[in-house]
Amino acid sequence: MNTRRPVNRVTPKRRTAQPAARPTRRPKVTSARPTAPRDVPTREKQAVAAERRSRRFTPPRLRPVGALAPVAAALVAAVLLAGFAVVAAQRPGVPDENRALLDTSATEEVRAAADHALRTIYGYDIEHIDGYEAAVRRVVTGEMLADLDQFAATTVDAIRQARTSADAKADPIGVTMLTEDRAELLVNLVVSATKDGVAQQSVAGPVVLRMQKVDGRWLASGIVDQ
Repeated sequence: MNTRRPVNRVTPKRRTAQPAARPTRRPKVTSARPTAPRDVPTREKQAVAAERRSRRFTPPRLRPVGALAPVAAALVAAVLLAGFAVVAAQRPGVPDENRALLDTSATEEVRAAADHALRTIYGYDIEHIDGYEAAVRRVVTGEMLADLDQFAATTVDAIRQARTSADAKADPIGVTMLTEDRAELLVNLVVSATKDGVAQQSVAGPVVLRMQKVDGRWLASGIVDQ
């Protein structure tokens, strides 16, 4: 009897079903337009070119006569400062170089000289304009004298062309600093012009007048418009 060897049947391994691959989503591509850069506000560069005050002998930039509140406030401040100087000078250890209001005679002297200088510089008569430069030369020194040498001819020509006359009034005048040969004053300057006998608009405003004593006389050395 024939015996058969058992045949080992190898059953193939079942393949494990792999999960169906999920469709991968591609990243959404948006039309990336370059965004326009925002305008960054830039600060305007301030003009720092300091204008040289070449208009020493023409009316400064003043206000109409009606707008005098800032002028009054500035002059009140000058009076208060002067009063403070009087009190401070009486305290021990405080230098007494500033003689404003302490030396009444010297204060009145420089105040009168300032009034005369401003009237001469800013006031003129068209009928006697030929003597304007010589008159101004007698009341100025230092920087103002140098400006007179440079700009007097131009100023006189402009006055002749405009055919105007001007009257200057310096009131009130506050002495804020006074030493033996230097002084500084805060002045409310009013300039009234006339043309062909007709009054023009008056202008007014505060100016700081610096004075220097030369050979015993107080002369205007600088004017600063406020």
